[in-house]
Amino acid sequence: MIRTLMGGLKAGVKEPLLASKRRQRQLVRPSFIDYAVTWLCNARCVMCDTWKLCQEDPKAGKDEMTPAELDGILTRDAEFLSEIRKIGLTGGEPFLREDLVDLVEVLVRHFPKARISLVCNGLLHKRIVKKLPDLRRVCPDLVFSVSLDGMEGVHDKVRGIPGAFDKALGTIKAALEAGFTVTSGMTISELNYDQIKPVSEMLSSLGVDFSCNLMEAGVNFNTGGQAPPLPPEQARVVARDLEQFGHHYYMDHVREQLGGAKRTLPCFSGFTSYFLQPYGDVAICNIIGNSLGNLREQSFRTLADSESAWQAREKLANCTCWSQCEVKNSASVCPSHVLRWLLKSPNKGRIVKHYAGKAGILPQ
Repeated sequence: MIRTLMGGLKAGVKEPLLASKRRQRQLVRPSFIDYAVTWLCNARCVMCDTWKLCQEDPKAGKDEMTPAELDGILTRDAEFLSEIRKIGLTGGEPFLREDLVDLVEVLVRHFPKARISLVCNGLLHKRIVKKLPDLRRVCPDLVFSVSLDGMEGVHDKVRGIPGAFDKALGTIKAALEAGFTVTSGMTISELNYDQIKPVSEMLSSLGVDFSCNLMEAGVNFNTGGQAPPLPPEQARVVARDLEQFGHHYYMDHVREQLGGAKRTLPCFSGFTSYFLQPYGDVAICNIIGNSLGNLREQSFRTLADSESAWQAREKLANCTCWSQCEVKNSASVCPSHVLRWLLKSPNKGRIVKHYAGKAGILPQ
């Protein structure tokens, strides 16, 4: 409990300092890295076109950073990356990389105190089950996340793969049996807007933490422009079903935004967090894909302190997206926003109990 309180106090003290440094163009060491280890994907999701990259790009899957390259880059940039405390591994589908365990081992060696999470679609069930013991060996505290976008046929339709639900659910259960902390996320669309309640209840019965987000457009999804909004009637259904998650910072704000509320959380993407792409390119976030440069050619600090990086940060001053990865990172260094949400919420008791449980202070 003391560690949690001290962490919140430390972040609260640093928050105005971070804002001041960003205004004055003074670089800080990042705290968070999201790393897409491959663009290859074996799903055909309606909300994401990343899988098309392997058809459009002849080098897809052939020129990704190897574990040895990553090791060399992290050794070179150790000083600048010395304050990393969370790493999110994503794709594409990470388990399409045969050397995924080796990549995780490199990250654990360089960042032994960082919280590492991995998001997959669960389709490669047999391969994943075989790799779980090795992943458990190199990173016992890995947070294992499997996407689930609806019950049975609905999930299959969203993912564009027959039998996807059974494989994803089987992967969730296998990861639980292997001893991992398991979470699951849903991307809400017109196909599954009514699936929040049944999916969340099923996952809760398994002891799996659930979250959901609206469709997004950006580099991590190989899409441009704006993601299509839900029709009004569907948006009302989603907002109603999200009322049960008033204790959940991210989803409670999704509900508010469906009702017309605007984002008020400052964005620290590209300042305290970055998005690393498979071939070594560094981007501000997983939505804005303009590369700041490549780590194979320049150091992380050089790319982060470039003129293009500072210009990109200025463009984020009025960011309105609610991308889950980016929001969580910004909220972690902006506790005043979380505190204001807590104080105005009628669910204060549930909120405190929920997050105290996640921190291990109280039983969940």
